[in-house]
Amino acid sequence: MTWALVTDSSCNMRSYQPRTTDCIFDVAPLKIEVADTEYVDDATLNVSELNRLVADEPSASGSACPSVGEWSDIFSKADNVIAVTISSQLSGSYDAACMARNLVMDEHMREHNGVISGKNIYVLDSKAAGGKLELIIELLDRYLSTHPNASFDEVVHVANLLESKSQVQYSLSSYDNLTKNGRMPKLVGKLASGLNIRVLGTASPQGTIKIVGPTRGDKKTYRKIIDVMKADGYRGGLVYIDHVSNESGAGALKDAIAAEWPTATIKILPCGGLCSYYAEATGLIIGYEWCGLL
Repeated sequence: MTWALVTDSSCNMRSYQPRTTDCIFDVAPLKIEVADTEYVDDATLNVSELNRLVADEPSASGSACPSVGEWSDIFSKADNVIAVTISSQLSGSYDAACMARNLVMDEHMREHNGVISGKNIYVLDSKAAGGKLELIIELLDRYLSTHPNASFDEVVHVANLLESKSQVQYSLSSYDNLTKNGRMPKLVGKLASGLNIRVLGTASPQGTIKIVGPTRGDKKTYRKIIDVMKADGYRGGLVYIDHVSNESGAGALKDAIAAEWPTATIKILPCGGLCSYYAEATGLIIGYEWCGLL
């Protein structure tokens, strides 16, 4: 039996190589629309140029989820598929993936005289974006590689456990695109932009962006992020830090986390198009697990 770990491009992995035998990793790209031009958020996208175009364009811009057809093509590549999407409260990607799952499963049954065995697809709503998706993908791969005889239902159970026992934080200094597209309350965005401060956010249980509070200065921001991680239950483990043209900030945060938890495994990734569009210049997205899940 072959496996596929699949996500949309709100996950900033682009060249992940699974350690699991007979397993592929694939990404369904979201799109960013600027001045009537659509940019596909894949590995070929020039993210810096996209960010410049968005900043210079006075008219409205926006994003679009992967199509049902794009999800369907990926779902057809393996016997067992686990798909992890951006929060269903932030995008239609989850709904499109669920529709694709139904289409692919119906086609499989038609081709096999009504027999459903041999094909499994599960779509997981991450209730987040960025680092949390990367965390779930890597830890699912770790589980599969160490449990080669696990059933599909067992892997689905682990996927849901990972979603419920991991979290994401957003440390942003610009909020224009979030507020324009209804992902953050306009009043919060205007106040934060006017005061020239960073605002720390996290994911609510429903998958919306919940404001933690304002922060001033890099050191205070990192301290606040660590305090929230502690309150969430983090005690050391895998962390992903995604950044928008802010490698130095991501590195400084990595050092601060490592000083607090020397056993932490911390990985840094540049944001792709979708996360760069919403996190904007110098934004940081931090995903982390509760220690000892797997």
